[in-house]
Amino acid sequence: MEREIKKGIKWSIIASCFNSIFCVLTVFGSIFLLFLTELGIPKYKIGILLSFLPFFGIIAPFLSSYVEYFGSKKTFLICFGIRKFVILSLVLLPLIIDRFGRKVGINFIILNISLFAFLRAFGETGYYAWAKEFIPDNLRGKYVAIQNIVTNIAGIFAVSFGSYVIGKKEGIEKYLFLIGVAFIFGILSVYFMSFVPFGEPKKQNPSLNFKKILKPLVDKNFLCFLFAVGISLFGCSLMSFVPIFVREKLGFSSKFVVFLDNATILGSVLIVSIWGGLGDKFGGRPVIVLSLFFYSIVVLLWLTLRRDMPSILGFTFLLYFLSGATLPGRTVGDYRFLYTAILPNVDVIYYTSIFYAWIGIFQGLSPIFAGYLLERFKDFDFYFLGKYFDIYSIIFLINFICQISSIIIYRKVKPDKDVKTRTLILKLIRGLFD
Repeated sequence: MEREIKKGIKWSIIASCFNSIFCVLTVFGSIFLLFLTELGIPKYKIGILLSFLPFFGIIAPFLSSYVEYFGSKKTFLICFGIRKFVILSLVLLPLIIDRFGRKVGINFIILNISLFAFLRAFGETGYYAWAKEFIPDNLRGKYVAIQNIVTNIAGIFAVSFGSYVIGKKEGIEKYLFLIGVAFIFGILSVYFMSFVPFGEPKKQNPSLNFKKILKPLVDKNFLCFLFAVGISLFGCSLMSFVPIFVREKLGFSSKFVVFLDNATILGSVLIVSIWGGLGDKFGGRPVIVLSLFFYSIVVLLWLTLRRDMPSILGFTFLLYFLSGATLPGRTVGDYRFLYTAILPNVDVIYYTSIFYAWIGIFQGLSPIFAGYLLERFKDFDFYFLGKYFDIYSIIFLINFICQISSIIIYRKVKPDKDVKTRTLILKLIRGLFD
């Protein structure tokens, strides 16, 4: 059993590394956002498109029995394999636009992303249940940290490569070339995941048992956890438009906007192992609270950023870096909360599917909301205390309020370890002076 667990962890981390490259070069991150912008799609429509990916998570609870029947492993491999071919079909976009017009081309993108989002939701519903089996609870924080480091190092190479290609090529062909490269890494990631053990199918026939599906919603502790996660993610997801802010308001080139993603990745690589170690030692809640507190300060710095400051380039790089350094703490804490303190030993799929659907709702609403604000109030601006404010400033402020509210709610969730946040802070302070 121990040998199988080690095997699963090794292959899943390798697969995550290759999948990270696929994600960075396709629908996740600055590259896809710039791709949609270059096609001339309005911000509110971009917000709707971005919302498809998380919104389809709403269907996860209704897929739970089918995942159990087919097996979480098989479900994941099939869905994630097919979705790679779906995204590859975007290379046909120039031919479609030339033959049928731009409107048909954009509708093709919408259909493509919708199908991709459905397959992602179905596949990840399987993965969340599968992860309960092949990752031991006592190593969960360490696993998340190592996985984060490896995937982010791969992400640095992917972002650098993407930035180079975008700087060298013209038109949308550069993005389509990156999609072709991403497809190769994506298929390899699915192949490597096939070596991960467990995730076997259950014997019962699939059926929509609403009593089982909705059972987790009577767990008050689980509900409190969901609200805390949802509010924090809603605020964080508002920042998906930061690349456009950096290009339009700060005047950076598209190549440099993509390159800035490396700062976020670098921050995560350098700090995530610390969050992972703290999570395993002190539990999820202290790590989450401390992480979100530091991240809230980063959001305030975005809000008060003077756009005419001489060192704007370096300061922007620093803010990207700090975002990457602080947010993994919430991820580590969330997974410790979910898998160690909240999930029962039976009906795991129903809890994880509700969790996946819930975060999908909040992450889906966020870009729609932000896109609407940016389109509706694009001419909104004013000066206050010698500082220029616009609609992006309002978005940063909303994010800050979300993180503070989330901290308050997280403190009401039953902890996975009986350790208070102030105990962690005192330990860290003593460590600095010892």
